[in-house]
Amino acid sequence: MPCLDEFPAYRFWYVRYCGEVEQPTWWYRCRFWYAFILLCSFGPLQVLYLVRTPALDLMVTCEEIMLLQLLATVVLKFSLFVTRRDEIYDLVEAFKRIQKGLTADEFVRLVKCNVVHAKLARLYVIGTTIVLILYELNAIVTSVTVSLQQQHLHFETPFNFPFDFQHPALYALCFLHNLDAMLITVFISVTIDACYSEMASNLSIHFDIVKERFEKLNISAEQPMAERELHEVISYHSDVLTLAQRMTQLFQESVFYLLLLLSTILCLLGYEFVMINNIYKRAQVATLAGIMIGQAIIYTYHGSVIRDQSVNVSDAIYGTNWYEATTDTKKQIHFSLMRAQKPVIVKSGFIEASLPTLKKILSSSGSYITMLMSLEPDVSN
Repeated sequence: MPCLDEFPAYRFWYVRYCGEVEQPTWWYRCRFWYAFILLCSFGPLQVLYLVRTPALDLMVTCEEIMLLQLLATVVLKFSLFVTRRDEIYDLVEAFKRIQKGLTADEFVRLVKCNVVHAKLARLYVIGTTIVLILYELNAIVTSVTVSLQQQHLHFETPFNFPFDFQHPALYALCFLHNLDAMLITVFISVTIDACYSEMASNLSIHFDIVKERFEKLNISAEQPMAERELHEVISYHSDVLTLAQRMTQLFQESVFYLLLLLSTILCLLGYEFVMINNIYKRAQVATLAGIMIGQAIIYTYHGSVIRDQSVNVSDAIYGTNWYEATTDTKKQIHFSLMRAQKPVIVKSGFIEASLPTLKKILSSSGSYITMLMSLEPDVSN
């Protein structure tokens, strides 16, 4: 059974592959910077490949652009451990501290939530691993097929390189480069997305507990402990709001760029799915599209839930017997009500992480796919 020390439920185990641990040794530091540089090198290689091969068809060009956009979101997530590493661990500790003030019945809800997220994180790893295997399998099958057709060895890698890699030794290095980059991508995405999901779920539970505590208050002037109980609930509410602010500030850049690029990523994946006939490639594209939509659901669903739960606190405050309270208590209730009426919005720039935003993204992706399909006859001619 999970306990307080096991939040988050997965304890950043997956990102250890990238060299990220809470107390790194020199080996982990070397591995961390090697992984970050390796991941960052992937983008320039793909751009150089596009520059050196201008005769690519539309589908190949779309795939390269999609990979570059996907890489940008992963590098941004990895950069959280580069630039804001201490904030991540401090936020985790803050969630642990606020849990210590809960009753046994309240804490059980968080335990169940963390157990569910531990299972979801494992399912996330399984899904992304399937995509990784399909990329590798597609490269191997293509290499074997082309080699048999041309009657000499011909190598294909999961992702393209801007130079000749047909020498067996160089091919092995390039293949390992792709494999390591994909593993880093998988573990970084799982860690950051699952961390956000678990924190957001815990945060929504805390808002619900705040609401329940306000509903149970009796703050009439005849109640001797009314002011003390009210002060404790207000203090708890303030701590939850502080956590919400810290969490949204920490993840706002990741949320912004993921939702900003998602419509074009899904568009390019959808176009590729329609145009290709390779069964391995089609399964790979469909699984990757599902994972990208799943990432968007993580951020938009929790954004909507946090917004609604934070506003529901104001209804609970208004439902107290404030009219029977003393003048000082009424003032405290008034200030608390004003603050609770301002929703907690997970937003960065002009993009709000909410379910209506996800609906717009999916709708625009369908329109973009139709536009790309209309260009296909011109490319064929």
